[in-house]
Amino acid sequence: MTPRPVAPLVLVLLAASGCIAFNDDCQALVDNPNERVAFVAKGTEIFLDRPNARHANNALAQAAADSFVWVFNSQPDVTAPVSFGIINGGSVRDQGACVLRSIVREGPLTRGVLGEILPFENPIRVVDLSEQEVFEVLELSVSRLFTAPTPISSPSGAFLQVSKEVSMEVDCTRTANARITSLRIGTQTITPGAFRPFPATKYRVALPGFILAGNDGYMLLAGKGDDPSRNPGQAQRFGGIDSRIAMAFLLQSEFNQTIENGLKVDANRVRLTNCTAPSRPLQ
Repeated sequence: MTPRPVAPLVLVLLAASGCIAFNDDCQALVDNPNERVAFVAKGTEIFLDRPNARHANNALAQAAADSFVWVFNSQPDVTAPVSFGIINGGSVRDQGACVLRSIVREGPLTRGVLGEILPFENPIRVVDLSEQEVFEVLELSVSRLFTAPTPISSPSGAFLQVSKEVSMEVDCTRTANARITSLRIGTQTITPGAFRPFPATKYRVALPGFILAGNDGYMLLAGKGDDPSRNPGQAQRFGGIDSRIAMAFLLQSEFNQTIENGLKVDANRVRLTNCTAPSRPLQ
């Protein structure tokens, strides 16, 4: 639709209100937008600006990664359990349909808010990867982090938020593609130079189709979603879409029971050393 001319003062007022399309009605992006899906834990703030979504652990993105594992592994007929889930930090946005929201404060988190934070409706896929491929994917994830005290400038959307099965340590003083100093997936330790061969050792990974298609620099994944030897699949429940899966997961999770059990960041998933820490956003 061709935008109608708008006076400069009106544009200023609309920009201040947060609307990103001045002649839209700011319709909610999901059904039942006011339904609570979880609490943000008491005393907790979740930051959605680019540095905090793309350069640090993020509680909402971590929950999304957890939900991708859950949507596959909670099926009663699952024969190939998912090992872990990932979501690129670029999937998290602070610009909703009608508001700029860089901070989500303690209290109820609604469907409408979560739908605006995860707006792209990415299909969630699953695929088998080798130990070396898992290591290379996670190395790529941290390759563009800034070494302290260098200011964070244009942080990469390729930074991966990971599910609870992942525990890794990263040292930003090391060269790109050699920054991971420790990596565990579940009970398995992955050691560079001692990768076990595929398919005897493999990891089933749930991830957005956007990444699996090779986007955000993940060309090493391109084509694997079409390779039968990788046992590719697509999430079927909840439309197979990232935000809807996350909503369903949160609704039945402990995060939706009390504010004391609400969402908060798990700093042990990706432990960053000598990396620039993002600051609290202004709003």
